[in-house]
Amino acid sequence: MTNPTPESSDRAPEAESGTRPRERQAIKSAGQDDAYRSPWSVRERVGITLFAIVWAIACRWTPRPLNAWRLLMLRLFGCRISGRPFVAPTATIRVPWQLELQHRAAIGDHAEIYNLGACILRERCTVAQHTYLCGGSHDLSRRALPLTVAPIDIGADAFIGAKAFVMLGVRVGEGAVVGAASVVVRDVEPWTVVAGNPAAVVGSRSFID
Repeated sequence: MTNPTPESSDRAPEAESGTRPRERQAIKSAGQDDAYRSPWSVRERVGITLFAIVWAIACRWTPRPLNAWRLLMLRLFGCRISGRPFVAPTATIRVPWQLELQHRAAIGDHAEIYNLGACILRERCTVAQHTYLCGGSHDLSRRALPLTVAPIDIGADAFIGAKAFVMLGVRVGEGAVVGAASVVVRDVEPWTVVAGNPAAVVGSRSFID
C-alpha cells in the first residue's frame, strides 16, 4: 500500500496526466495519532452537523421545483455554484463547502456526496439516484487508521448510473458513462462506457445529434 501524501487543498485540481486515484490521496490531519481521535477541527464538525440539521429541516421535505431554495442553503454553507445545477431534496451532501456544482449538473434522489475531500460536478453531468461518491477512506497500514481524502471530479456531460459507487480520487472524464451499480476505482477516460465491479470499459459513447 502506498502511503498517502500530505493534506491537499479542498478545491479539486485540474486533471494531471498519468496520475492514479491512489496517488491523489492525502491524510486529512497529520496529527491524527489515534484511531479514536477526530481528524476534523471543532469548527468543521460544527459546520457539518449544523448543515445536516438545516438540510433535514429546511430542504429534505421540499418539492422538486423548489431547487433554487436548496441551492440557496448550499450557498450559505460555502458550496460553489455556477449557473443552475439541480440537487434533489433527498440527496445527501456531507461537506457543502467542499463541493462545486456547475451549470446543469444534477444530483438525483437519495444520491450521497460523501465529499470528505473536494468534489466537483461539471456542466450537465448527472449523478443518478442512490449513487455514492466516496471521498474518504482510511490508511489501513497504520494503527491509528488516519482518515485519507481525495478529490472526485465528474466531467461535463458524464452520466453516473443509479447505485454506482465512485471511490476517492477518481476522475470521470467528459461524456463518460458509468453503468448502474458499478464500482469505479480507476479514472474513466472521456467518452467511454464502463460497467461492473470493478468497472471496466465496455464501449464508447458519442452524440448522434
